[in-house]
This record gives sequence, structure tokens and C-alpha cells, in this order.
Amino acid sequence: MHPSQSRAEFSLTHIDLNLLRVFDVLMQERSVTKAASRLGRTQSAISHSLAKLREIFKDELFSRDAGVMEPTPRARELAVGLSRALADIRSVVDRHLNFKPEETQRNFRVGLSDYTAVAILPRLIEAFSSSAPNATLNVLHVRETDVSGLLRNGEIECAILGNSTLQNGLLAVEELSRDEMVCAGWRGNPMLDDMTVENYLALPHLQISADGTAVGIADVTLKAMGLSRRVVATVPHYLVAPWVIKGTQLITAFGDSVLLALSDESEMRIVSPPIPLPNVILSLIFERGVSEDPGQRWFRDLVKSVSDSQRKRKATVYQRLKLPMNRP
Repeated sequence: MHPSQSRAEFSLTHIDLNLLRVFDVLMQERSVTKAASRLGRTQSAISHSLAKLREIFKDELFSRDAGVMEPTPRARELAVGLSRALADIRSVVDRHLNFKPEETQRNFRVGLSDYTAVAILPRLIEAFSSSAPNATLNVLHVRETDVSGLLRNGEIECAILGNSTLQNGLLAVEELSRDEMVCAGWRGNPMLDDMTVENYLALPHLQISADGTAVGIADVTLKAMGLSRRVVATVPHYLVAPWVIKGTQLITAFGDSVLLALSDESEMRIVSPPIPLPNVILSLIFERGVSEDPGQRWFRDLVKSVSDSQRKRKATVYQRLKLPMNRP
């Protein structure tokens, strides 16, 4: 057997993880006394572990210089990989055994569409920061076609989408809410006083479409009725629409979660659509294989809690706007 192969086999088989932990702390403290105190062990035990490490790596690892333990070039080289590996091990253990939202420093990654970002993101960040003050949340804008791959590669841990059509046995899709469609226009538009089918079709429409196409829920519904509307422009973002519509006769339609993001400065007026439009179904999507991860389970429960609170907030908005609310 080649000597290098023998050394690699020995290192994998005989190195105690506790020895690597001792090495990592010695690199940080540069003192046997401080390392012993930090690890809750005796100085002789740390010295004994250091002797084993020297034997395994065939290197002095540390030498004394003016009373301080200075790492050798070999030790510095080892520290780069070993410190990272130990950090990864701690992360995995914390993820599965010791997860506490108030203590975790974990990074969570969620994928959202433009609509679901408007629907849930502000309250989600607020609840996340309050419950897990030391953790971080990365939000990615995603398209439905990319979600399966992003979940599989670990680039996101879950996604929140509207009207998802994903069909994949490896993915769980849980309904969060059903948003009613509403019509919106500038409050100075007198035709909103009488939103009949005729007036709805006569007005110019603004379509909110991430891919820039003019086909939306309203178009599909109207086509089934043998009707069509006049879409004069599309925009990719929901919160841009009020400022495009302001001062014009343009109208648009969107799910009622957008109501929670509208300010009085938008000068939007909300009315019920004159034709029955299907709801926007918000869904939480994640891989089934990670469903038992306590951190991810906590985050999904947080998303559901925020979604429930948003539904209650919308009921209040409906009352203020004097709009009928069809769903419970």
C-alpha cells in the first residue's frame, strides 16, 4: 500500500472528533490553559490530546514563542479546512437536534413570486425577526418553472406561489389561503360608480404580468363567456400598478392581498368585479424529504401563522371598504 494512502486511511479511521475540536480551540486561544478552561477539561488532558494530534499529523503543530503557542505552517493549512468542517457539523447538529428559534443563527431561504411577496413578505419579515433575532432570511424572486430545481439544489427551502400547477410527487403543496379578485382604478374615475359588465369592457385595462403577456385570469374567464377586454399595457409588479393608474381611466384586477399593501396616497378605489373571477390560491411548497427538519418545520409554521393573520386583516379592510367578502 502506498504510504500516502496509509496515512489517509489512518486519519479517517482513528481521528477522534474531540481531537479536532481541541485543535480548533487551540488555534483560536493559542494557550493550553485557555483551551482547557473553554472546553471544561484539565490542562493535562489538552496536552495529551495535542500529543496525539502531533503524532497523527506528523508535525509539531504549535511552538512556543514568548509564552504564546504559535501554529506551524502545517497547522495553519489544516485549520482552514478543519474549522469549516467543524462549523458545518455544528450546523447540522443544531439543525436537527438543538433548534431553538430564539437562539439559532441559521440562514433561511424562501422563494416568492411578485404577488406572494406583496401578500405576505412585510409581515413575514416582521414575525421572523421577532421570533429568530439572530437568524437571517434570504428572499428570492422565483418562477414556478424553477422551483423544483431550486428546492432540489438547496437554493431555497420552500416557496410561496399563487395558483401553482406544480405536480411532483417529491414536493408537498399546502394551501395557505384563497384570495378573492377585486377591481381597482383611480378614485377620480366616475365609471367606477357603476361597474357593470358593459363599463368593465369599455374601460382600458392594465394587466399585471411577470412575463409581460396580456393573458390573465380575467381574459380566460371572459373568453369562456364569449367576451374580451381591451388591455392597453402590462406591468411586471403589483405595487407599480397604482401609480400607473393614478389620474387615468385604466382599471386592473388583482388578488385581495394587495389591499393590505395599498396606501391612501395611491388614490386607488376598489370595487367588486362585475364578472365572477376565480380565486388566487396561495400555496406553500417544499420537499417532502425535509419535512422533519425542525428548523424548516418552524419556518413553515411561521408562514402559516402569518398567512392566517393576513386573512383576518383583510376582513377588516373589506368592512372598511364596504365590499362583500364571499369566502369565510
